Amino acid sequence: MTLGDLLKQHRAQQQLSQADLAEKMGIEQSYLSKLEGDRSLPSDAIFAAWLSALELSVDDVLTQLDKSYLHAKLRQLPDVHQWLREHSVQRQVHARLRTYIAVFFIAIAVPLFYLGQQALVFDDSVYEYNSPGLVMPGERPDIFYAWHRLSFPTQDEKNAFANEMIKREDRKIQLLRHYRGEQFNEPIENAPNDGFTRTYYLKKTFAEPRWQNTLMQALGLFFGVFGLVALLLELKRNKN
Repeated sequence: MTLGDLLKQHRAQQQLSQADLAEKMGIEQSYLSKLEGDRSLPSDAIFAAWLSALELSVDDVLTQLDKSYLHAKLRQLPDVHQWLREHSVQRQVHARLRTYIAVFFIAIAVPLFYLGQQALVFDDSVYEYNSPGLVMPGERPDIFYAWHRLSFPTQDEKNAFANEMIKREDRKIQLLRHYRGEQFNEPIENAPNDGFTRTYYLKKTFAEPRWQNTLMQALGLFFGVFGLVALLLELKRNKN
């Protein structure tokens, strides 16, 4: 679309005849006819009067015209030249900003994926603690493992105590994400009497992926692909 075609459309939309518009612009109708037919290019003053008569801004008009047409046909007009220069600067700023954003996404993608893969922020370790039974008030916390080192007056008493410890066995397991040492003792809620506790012993440690690490890896991949695609598109845009 040319300048003449575009402004002719606007004149028609405003239901103005050529004579009416020419009068508002202060020019001859024959000259306006040449302008609308692209048989003549307006001066900067006539271009400004044309837009003013149609109540249009430079941006309203030039954004609807092809950039190659503007450069080839209308660049000599000061208003058009200034508009093209400003938009060229804006395009460069936007292109630089898009490039920075793409590089930023790529830059954070690698460490984000690495941190998630290596579980450096959220530890994947799971600690399994076992408790053989309740520790009664006054007993040593490791009674279930240390009772056989206790002194007994007779073998019968030792055997009776051993049978009692077997009856008292009530194993519980805790899987914890944080390390609490080789063993720890904690009180029992709702126990028959006050002072009952359990001693938990570390049995084994294993790895179980956490959703946070999986999410970090997924975000790392997404940011990396997004940044790479955006950078390639920007490079392609700059070549055109």
